[in-house]
Amino acid sequence: MTARTVRRALAGAAALVLAAASALPAAAAPSPCYRLADIEADQAIRYQTELMVLSDTCNVTNYRDFTVRNRDVIVEYQKQLIDHFRRTGAHKPEASLDQFLTQIANELSMRSGTEQRPAVCARSASFLAEAAKLDGPEFRTHAAQLATEHEDSYRVCK
Repeated sequence: MTARTVRRALAGAAALVLAAASALPAAAAPSPCYRLADIEADQAIRYQTELMVLSDTCNVTNYRDFTVRNRDVIVEYQKQLIDHFRRTGAHKPEASLDQFLTQIANELSMRSGTEQRPAVCARSASFLAEAAKLDGPEFRTHAAQLATEHEDSYRVCK
């Protein structure tokens, strides 16, 4: 590892720690609950962000192509998350979405930063191939499946 790579990793780690610390709720505040539509939107945006990081890492155009094909669906999911942030008391819900996207991207970059690029790209080949095929309805179906798989990791609103 070069000194520059170490510095970039440390800077990323510091940003991640600061983002995580600022995202923590007050000790007395309960964690926000998620509606089922919020969970689906959260999973869709996580998928999109992972695709962004991997496309950049592996130097492929999947992310650009994916966002063009799924623009309307992505905008709807972003609006759903902004609504979630608004309902849970965010003073600036749009800024909360930006912080959320940055946090996810940082986490994914840090995780893949521990591996050599060829290994990351080889491990991610099926993910990238899948993303190359997803469009509107298929992306919605995939996001709904991800939401079902990960629902237990959310506090669902009653």
